[in-house]
Amino acid sequence: MFRFYSFILYFSLFCTSLGLYSQPVVDPNGKSSGDSSSKSEESKIQEPSFETKENPNKKESPGFKDEPGITVKAKKETDRGFLRETEGTNIYSGKKNEVIQVDKTNANLALNNTRQIYAKVPGITIWENDGSGIQPGIGARGLSPNRNWEFNTRMNGYDISSDVFGYPEAYFNPPMEALEKVEIVRGAGALQYGPQFGGLVNYVLKKPKPDQEIQVETKNTGGSYNTINSYTSVSGTVGKFSYFAFAHGRSSEGWRDNSRYLTQTGHIHLAYQATEKLKVSLDLSKSNYESKQPGGLTDQQFWENPRQSGRDRNWFGAPWNVPAMNIDYEQSSTARFNLKVFGLYGERNSVGFTSAPNVEDRINARTLQFGARQIDRDWYRNFGVEARQIFDYNFLDKTHTLSFGARYFNGNTDRMRNPNGSTGNTFDLRETNLNNQCYDGTRNCRTVDLQFTTLNYAGFLENLFRITDKLSLTPGVRYEWIKSTASGRINETLPSARNVFGGTVPPQELTKQQILYGLGGQYQVTKNTNLYSNYSRAFRPVIYSEIFAPSGVINDIDPNLKDQTGYNLDGGYRGNIGEWLQFDLGAFELRYNNRVGLLPARFPGQNNLQTNVGDSLHRGVEAYIEIDPILAIFNSTPYGSISFFTSSANVNARYVKWEDPRVLTDVANALNYYRIGKLVENAPSQIHRYGLTYHYKKIFSISYLINDIGQAYSDALNSTLASANGQIGKIPGYIVRDVTFVWNFTEKLGFRGGINNLGNEKYFTRRAGGYPGPGILPGDGIFYFLGLSATF
Repeated sequence: MFRFYSFILYFSLFCTSLGLYSQPVVDPNGKSSGDSSSKSEESKIQEPSFETKENPNKKESPGFKDEPGITVKAKKETDRGFLRETEGTNIYSGKKNEVIQVDKTNANLALNNTRQIYAKVPGITIWENDGSGIQPGIGARGLSPNRNWEFNTRMNGYDISSDVFGYPEAYFNPPMEALEKVEIVRGAGALQYGPQFGGLVNYVLKKPKPDQEIQVETKNTGGSYNTINSYTSVSGTVGKFSYFAFAHGRSSEGWRDNSRYLTQTGHIHLAYQATEKLKVSLDLSKSNYESKQPGGLTDQQFWENPRQSGRDRNWFGAPWNVPAMNIDYEQSSTARFNLKVFGLYGERNSVGFTSAPNVEDRINARTLQFGARQIDRDWYRNFGVEARQIFDYNFLDKTHTLSFGARYFNGNTDRMRNPNGSTGNTFDLRETNLNNQCYDGTRNCRTVDLQFTTLNYAGFLENLFRITDKLSLTPGVRYEWIKSTASGRINETLPSARNVFGGTVPPQELTKQQILYGLGGQYQVTKNTNLYSNYSRAFRPVIYSEIFAPSGVINDIDPNLKDQTGYNLDGGYRGNIGEWLQFDLGAFELRYNNRVGLLPARFPGQNNLQTNVGDSLHRGVEAYIEIDPILAIFNSTPYGSISFFTSSANVNARYVKWEDPRVLTDVANALNYYRIGKLVENAPSQIHRYGLTYHYKKIFSISYLINDIGQAYSDALNSTLASANGQIGKIPGYIVRDVTFVWNFTEKLGFRGGINNLGNEKYFTRRAGGYPGPGILPGDGIFYFLGLSATF
């Protein structure tokens, strides 16, 4: 099948280069001058447009118009596209990017099914141990999928992760039913948004209904394991005021034993159009969930029964509050300013028995109770301001675009751990007493009681130079200043001659500065296709809140972790040909120096070590191709259309430098522990997703999706022999199939359903070293769902 796609693509590109395809001109009535007959209305599609700005002084200049990355150009709606060369106050020319039109997908939105939502984004790796869809977990190009921490994760353009530098995990995942689209900018996004290696993931919520005072949308879904999902939104515009708000809730018993959860999310957006040029809006998002954690499994336990659980007392929760203010000011038709003020007030709470899965959680024969559970808690209080300006200017008879901005961020994290929690099995975060007195004279010693701060100032500048009508270059630079502090106590005890401070951590401070730079290029081959390439530096600092990360008791953290540096280089050819073919073919190289990885214990009783294990080099190719053969052959689709797509990546992510700091001081043994050529952990070399969708007008559609993922390793040593606790070993490849459908009875009443993991494949994507394990975390088995939607 892939060879067939390739043949069609290469043939089409060859014909295009010879000028055999003419681009139709669409008149205001929607008829194409390039067609001998007008195609039917039901076969209209939205396709990506790569038109250059011929006259940026016009009011409808794409750089300054609130338009999505997909424009109406042809016959049938599509759920995948690209960002324009400029949008809002940002420049995307020459950058590899994808736009997922969420409300147009056939994915299981009720459960935030990641593998279906990101199916048409090549190279995305997914941790699928969280069947609830509460926490995101994606990576790309051999980077870790751990709660999106290699991406700068935003919603409506502002931060939603716990700490963009020190602990950039995203514990908040907005319900996909509330989204208009997801924007993904690969590593080149580091210059505009921050130094993450993965780039940007931006969730864009739906906008207020502009032509109605009130519109109500409700979606209710039921599924296997007593899953109930409810989403209701209200939206509208009244004079100069507009609003959008939603309430969402989901509960389930879960596929595995001891995996029930309850999540609730709410959001309100209020906007005021003060003048034609000035718009002010306020956002408030609030989320809370309680999720029972079934824990990890050993290899033997997994192959015997992946649904089993040896943990009945482990819980996780994360109350999350994100306020934001957004100001848009259009100074002229060629200049725009944007200001975002945002905050985060959240928690990360877990309580449970955290030993390895081969250690049983037993009742004490003397007390007739279970042992005390470990409590881990974080409190986040963040505040940030980000200002951006973009404008066009003329130079040497060409119109160019300059974008620049500044950012201030202040993050505060309080972190505590107490191994003396309650002995029950409910979500109870109370701390119990110890028998010995602590340093502060109390009886409730905490093994961790720390405070962190992160202060960040940053500025960036990018300029889009239009060299010719077809060729453009975009150089850019970013400056980062980061100050990190830590204080508190670890393993506190009474002061003694051996431990003078009794576990007190003296106040510590780190200050870092970094300059990042990059260069992008784009060449317009045809009206709707272009060549693109980009090089950009990347940086991820190691600061105190990462050194003392809440990773459980299984792994040790190297206190001498070094900053991670590197670059992203990619290029490709993308666009659409006619109305029947959409594609993005590219290659990439990513360098990741001082990479942090997990080294297995060398001696019995020794913990695994998380440390800088060396430098890695990631190279690969990424291909997305979607073809509609009916539109390719016929001028109308009275009986519906069929589209095929492949989203594939071959990734070769290997260590070019590998070392174990525990033995490098031993000259005789150092070479025995020095390795080059090992595969990067959690980086499958083959990532293939194939799909088939049948559309009948706007009434019915059904999709069949295949996820074919290659094997990977959980550790930097590429251990093939699984450890007894299930943390270390190979992650086998797997194939998972899904079927989903949408049936719209009327424009306002619809029916959606499907089957996830149609073949009930037994698989796992992660071996965890701490929460929510440790051990193997299985992916969910077969799951059925049906839902009704209505709009009033």
